[in-house]
Amino acid sequence: MSTQNSSNKGTNWSMGAALGAAVAASACCTIPLVLVSLGIGGVWIGGLTALAPYRWIFVSLAVGGLGYAGYNEWQMSRQPDCDCETIVSSTTRRLLLGAGTLAVMALVVSPWLIGPSPRAATQQARTGAGSTTQPAASQSSTAPASFQQVVLTVEGMTCAACPQTVQTALRDVDGVYEAEATLEPPEAVVRFDPDRTSIEALTQATEHAGFPSASKSAS
Repeated sequence: MSTQNSSNKGTNWSMGAALGAAVAASACCTIPLVLVSLGIGGVWIGGLTALAPYRWIFVSLAVGGLGYAGYNEWQMSRQPDCDCETIVSSTTRRLLLGAGTLAVMALVVSPWLIGPSPRAATQQARTGAGSTTQPAASQSSTAPASFQQVVLTVEGMTCAACPQTVQTALRDVDGVYEAEATLEPPEAVVRFDPDRTSIEALTQATEHAGFPSASKSAS
């Protein structure tokens, strides 16, 4: 009984560590996008995006925790059944282990699930670059007559989910007609009504999403 309880505790601790590491691994990408989508922003989000260089460490810890939990479960499955009372049955424990594994893996790969495919990202980058030279007449008729376009250089984007966060933050600014952000090059093309917002407001929006930016060109 003591051996089973010890192994069960080891599984619980390792799964908890794996989930915590997975959350930390997604803190630089997925969590800022969720917060910005909910209308929550602030300079403090930059602290989350600053974790990007250490993401591989958290991913390694998450995978290691999963591996240890799986090893513990395998060890317990090899032990003979007994009539001892346990908090959860072996079936429930394995279901929880499976659900925890799915949650950890979803958090780890979430930046690639959220972000566009490489082909779509490439096409988006070409469209964004080409749109800076298109005349206003080529834009949708719903655009304001006085609309202005600006290209922002964006700092801190490291994965496919980052441009989505930048786009969401910019599109939430009142007066923005359209915003497209790309990882390569790390830019955002924004079309906006200068009577309702300003370039300063746009750069402030990206900064509050954790990605400082500056105007590269305006037209």
